[in-house]
Amino acid sequence: MKKFKDYSTASDFWLGNNFNVTNHDTNKKFDLTKLAAAQRAISNFVNIVTGKQIPVVFKGSDSYTNGEQVVIGTKIEGNNFDPTVGLALHEGSHIALTDFNLLRDFHKAVAMHGIDPNLNIADTQLAIIKDILNWIEDRRIDYASYVAAPGYRRYYEALYDKYFNDKIIDKALKAGEKSAEDWDCYMFHIINFTNPHRNLDTLKKLREVWKIIDLKNIHRLTSTSDALEVACEIYQLLNSHILNTGLSNQNKSGVVDNFSNIDAVRDGESDYVDDTSDDTDDEFDASGESKSNQAGAGSGNKQSTLSNAQTKRLEKQIQKQKDFINNRHKLEGRALSKKDRSMLRAIKESGTEVVTVTDFHKPIDTVVIRNINRNIVDQFHGKMFSSAEFYTQKTQEIVQKGIVLGKQLGRKLQVRNESKSLKSTRLATGKIDRRLINQLGFGAENIFQRTVTDQYKEYFLHISIDASGSMNGKKFNNAIMSAVAIAQAASMTSGIRVQISFRGTANIGGSGNRCVTIYAYDSAKDNMNKIKTLFRYLKTFGMTPEGLAFKSIEKYILTDAKQDECIFLNYSDGMPSREVPGDPVKYTKKVINRFKENDMQIISFFITDNSYEPQWVRDCFKEMYGTDAEFINSTRMLEVSKSLNKRFLEKV
Repeated sequence: MKKFKDYSTASDFWLGNNFNVTNHDTNKKFDLTKLAAAQRAISNFVNIVTGKQIPVVFKGSDSYTNGEQVVIGTKIEGNNFDPTVGLALHEGSHIALTDFNLLRDFHKAVAMHGIDPNLNIADTQLAIIKDILNWIEDRRIDYASYVAAPGYRRYYEALYDKYFNDKIIDKALKAGEKSAEDWDCYMFHIINFTNPHRNLDTLKKLREVWKIIDLKNIHRLTSTSDALEVACEIYQLLNSHILNTGLSNQNKSGVVDNFSNIDAVRDGESDYVDDTSDDTDDEFDASGESKSNQAGAGSGNKQSTLSNAQTKRLEKQIQKQKDFINNRHKLEGRALSKKDRSMLRAIKESGTEVVTVTDFHKPIDTVVIRNINRNIVDQFHGKMFSSAEFYTQKTQEIVQKGIVLGKQLGRKLQVRNESKSLKSTRLATGKIDRRLINQLGFGAENIFQRTVTDQYKEYFLHISIDASGSMNGKKFNNAIMSAVAIAQAASMTSGIRVQISFRGTANIGGSGNRCVTIYAYDSAKDNMNKIKTLFRYLKTFGMTPEGLAFKSIEKYILTDAKQDECIFLNYSDGMPSREVPGDPVKYTKKVINRFKENDMQIISFFITDNSYEPQWVRDCFKEMYGTDAEFINSTRMLEVSKSLNKRFLEKV
């Protein structure tokens, strides 16, 4: 298989090639919205591959598993996202497949596999057995996941390319380096058994070790205990040999000094990456090992001498491999503060996503909060939500008025819940009425019947409210009242799905001001209690993103609308701000026309407290939303609710 130098290739089609959780324009602060998106995506991958709900969390630059959750580093960019996913999949597979109880009393477990407990073997000897076990266990679990989830193979390959495929290792194997009959050299060659340049004749017992491990049939090992049995067999073979040769320098440089951590069974290099052949599925045999790897086994290679610089580089790479198989791999990143962790949790729970709009020469990131909850309100109060008691009380009064009006409208809509059928018989056409068939011989010809059932249209209504600063006051309050009334009325009947969103600009997640769209209510998921408890905290924020905000939620609307009659209702009070290059009016028109092409009906109201608006404003508004766009005084907005109510009573 080819090496994957572009590590983002597996995720580009859904992640985007500009993904970067570090905002280099704000003193390298995290973009927590992107970090949450990465956490959600990686968690989904781990859950799919392992079949278990395994938490994925961030902790600075460390990466490991404690048997219950996967911990990964915080710096995730386009060029290392795939290796990070691969690492998380690997750690998750350990949780699913590795027996951590066996490791809690490792000395006892070793004794059960042929090592005499009365020998009281030293900690360094236990560490050697664990080194061997780590590598074999990695091969076992990686093979299982690699075969079971072929769609995720490239994440594994990217992981191993990044951490284990280095030219200096190839060169050392070809040159016959590490040829002393000691533990350090044996561990180097065992760790690199999957390298196509391995030479099984470099050390006297290497070929025997190769046969014991039997990579081609690694799937025969079905448990950590099986892997430990193989590790103990290799230890006994090599320990006797090394002692007999008088070269028992076990702790030379290949043994980890501290093995008190029970999580020692961890990561290793790939069985599946080979940069010497084509990227085709038939390069693999049943074991998951590449055929080119097998072909290299036991072959003699040209010897060469490494320079001092190359020797230092080799030792550094060897240490990197040792650290990795002993759960000491590092990813770039820094620790999250307590505040960052709280905000990250709120962003993740709210389903917040970064949606990149690619209609421009330079893609623009927008933020869509798919589901507000109390946690997200608390984290962003003062920015997009109010915490002032006077303000929340006033807004709550507005919400309550909307609910009262909505209940009045809802009573009229309850007729939708009733089913009425009218059956007509003795017709010239239609469905045969079996009760009239016996009259055919007596001159009766009209023996057909037809049943007509009243059916009401199924509606999907998305209400988008401009929450920019200029809406503050009566306009914003009455927009909320109108939307709440519609939601309340629809909740009292069936066949009407209502969503309410608010749009503006804000700095959330530490990445500067961006277009933000908040999904405040969705009748398919929420009940009216959410409106009663959370709408009181809504406030105006930022500028008017208009077309950019609409574009950011286009895919969600099209998915949610399904085959229902779709209405997009817009409340706004001004011209779009220059959040996009070029003419924002023309761009909004372009997005709205796209909505219309997808069979959305656009209803747009320019809310005003004045009796007259300049003609150029009217012209721009009409240009964006079409000839049906209207100017409406804020005191008349409840008429919109009543008008929609009448539409909901239309029959098919």
